[in-house]
Amino acid sequence: MAKLRPSGSGGQSGGDSRRLNLTRRQREIYDYLRDRILSGGLAPTVREIGLHFDIRSPNGVMCHLRALERKGLIARGQNMSRAIQLSVGNQQRLAVRYIGTAMPSGPIQPAVSSEETVSFQEVFQGRSVGCLRIETSTFSSVNINSGDYLIIDSELPLENGSHVAALDDRHSLIICVVREGAGQLVPLIPGNYSPTTRQVLGVITAVIRRLQRVESSSRQ
Repeated sequence: MAKLRPSGSGGQSGGDSRRLNLTRRQREIYDYLRDRILSGGLAPTVREIGLHFDIRSPNGVMCHLRALERKGLIARGQNMSRAIQLSVGNQQRLAVRYIGTAMPSGPIQPAVSSEETVSFQEVFQGRSVGCLRIETSTFSSVNINSGDYLIIDSELPLENGSHVAALDDRHSLIICVVREGAGQLVPLIPGNYSPTTRQVLGVITAVIRRLQRVESSSRQ
């Protein structure tokens, strides 16, 4: 699994600042383009964009595309039906090649096509999604290790069985599971936690871990 690395700058990237200047429809079209390109590798055609957003005129679609191009978010080639590309800096690889499925015994079930991919965009998209780096072995008993990143969505509902990141009155992290309704949070690791002082950060949707290479014992 890949490890997310914190950004080296606390400011907004160029792509983020440009997106602040978009109209609502331009933002919707840009998000649609980005999703199609990153998850499938191919940009939609002008006709497909028009059908998706119920824009009847191809000129109406082109007006939005030209605006996105002027604002530096996309680039368009000439005389090609799928010539839309995300500008450099806005291309984040959230889809990877699908190799196959490992079964309990026997050979893996390979992908049907060598071009088949799996998109992880839904794990990371949305302004309510954030990450929390773990630098403690406290949670190793629940298979969350030091160096891992928790992906947390602050807007997901607390449903029965969900795993939740919360803070106690010392602002220390507690990982809980929702039991018997949305109001009952049970720490996965027993401890003296006061539910009246607990602050919920959000629902844990993924754990990102990078496996470290084991150095050979024969190396000096």
